[in-house]
Amino acid sequence: MVFLDSNLFLIDRFFRRDVLYEPTRVFLSRLKEIPAVLSLFTLLELCGAASFRLRPLEAGRWLHQFGTIYPVQILSPFGMGDERAVAWMGTWTDELGIYLARRMTLGDAFLAREADRHAADAIVTWNLKDFEGKTTVPVFTPRTYPVP
Repeated sequence: MVFLDSNLFLIDRFFRRDVLYEPTRVFLSRLKEIPAVLSLFTLLELCGAASFRLRPLEAGRWLHQFGTIYPVQILSPFGMGDERAVAWMGTWTDELGIYLARRMTLGDAFLAREADRHAADAIVTWNLKDFEGKTTVPVFTPRTYPVP
């Protein structure tokens, strides 16, 4: 399972003149070969960032149908009863605090915590310095990720 950083999708959708666009596009075109996932929290972060550039209908599509736009699985922590949800939220907050203490942004902390929790095979991002040494998961760029 490979966790993907939200910036990959922002580059693909909005920054076509960026030097990172082409290798990002190449990597994303190979997603059907990779067991790629986004946590619900990373998707929410992505939708928030993209909402400034998307029409309202398209923004809603990103949130509710992202897996049909890009072949990724969205991992959700929900689907549990109220009592379990409250207990989960307390544990989640405590765990997230550990990542925040490693000087990570909230979005990066979400991604790293979920990748560690799910024993991901990799995190793919252009921001290696944001994750290296802060998670147990190997970190790659789209250029360096070894796709079989």
